[in-house]
Amino acid sequence: MKHPRVAFAMILLLCAAALLAPPGSARAQAPGAQPEPRAGAHGLMLPGSFMGDLPAASGPGIRHVLDLWPDQVFQLRRSWIGTTTEEDMLGRWHVDPDRRALVLTAAGGQAPAFEILGNGNLRLLDQDGKRIESALPYTLSRADSFAPFTPKLALRGMFLYFADAARLTECVSGRSWPVAMEGDFVALQRAYLAGRQAPQTPVMARVEARIAERPRMEGDDTMATVVVDRFVSVHPGEGCDRPAPATTLRNTYWRIVSIGGTTLATAPGRREASLLLSGEAQRFAATVGCNQMIGGVETTATTLRFQSGPSTMMACPPPLDAAERALGALLRETASYRLDGTRLALLAADGRPLARLEAVYLR
Repeated sequence: MKHPRVAFAMILLLCAAALLAPPGSARAQAPGAQPEPRAGAHGLMLPGSFMGDLPAASGPGIRHVLDLWPDQVFQLRRSWIGTTTEEDMLGRWHVDPDRRALVLTAAGGQAPAFEILGNGNLRLLDQDGKRIESALPYTLSRADSFAPFTPKLALRGMFLYFADAARLTECVSGRSWPVAMEGDFVALQRAYLAGRQAPQTPVMARVEARIAERPRMEGDDTMATVVVDRFVSVHPGEGCDRPAPATTLRNTYWRIVSIGGTTLATAPGRREASLLLSGEAQRFAATVGCNQMIGGVETTATTLRFQSGPSTMMACPPPLDAAERALGALLRETASYRLDGTRLALLAADGRPLARLEAVYLR
């Protein structure tokens, strides 16, 4: 059994990691935890691993392995075929709905972007974010199982050491991991103790590290852990600086949280309930995970009206059938809206709230 002092320290470190994580980060997901695959409004079944050998300007090509988590964290490995050159990236992804583009923001280096295909695979876009018109294979296919690789890369994040326990919260992804007391950990620990402004205070650190599985302090399973291969530097007084995501009514995936006070749950194997107003055309698309409803939309600074158009005609099993009827009524009754940060309320003509929505897959 773990020593009580160490157990208490781990609780404090977990709380600190939650507070240190950047806005919109992955702090709510336990390190190493792999959620059940779910289909988002973007059409991807996540978490997922995507793989493919893509053409290169010279040589036989570049092997890509891309791991995506539903909390918008990714890791990407690119290996130049026929050489020993490899590059690992870590960061966050977001979706540009109008382009059906998966956009990667890396902690270092230029990250590629991909078109989300209708079958749930990904196709590489060019450096301007446009489709590559070519017969060459530019597609990454989703693997049958999710098996994240072990990345090896430079990390920059807030490091905290207290009572024989250590944790690093990476700045771009927002992910927080325990730090193994092996490799070059002692150099990191000494620099932290010398540079911290007060006990139990995090300090910005740079390391070269792997994110590998290590045994948990309790139980028989493992968890993702930072293993420091080389300590680089600490920077007291610095902090992770990432602005909160901005939302607009249009060109944002809105997850429908509830309609008429009834919370909508995502059925296994179905897309989540969502609403999308096109940023380029006066069109909308909505679903509760069964049929796709599309049509026109008229908006002003305060008003919002949907004009029904064609819809797919699949028979929806319960409770999706009732949820779809509620969605149809919602689209007919909506007269205005209230946008508050990443939350959206659809309102009736008399101001009654009809539905609650939240913005997802943001930059």
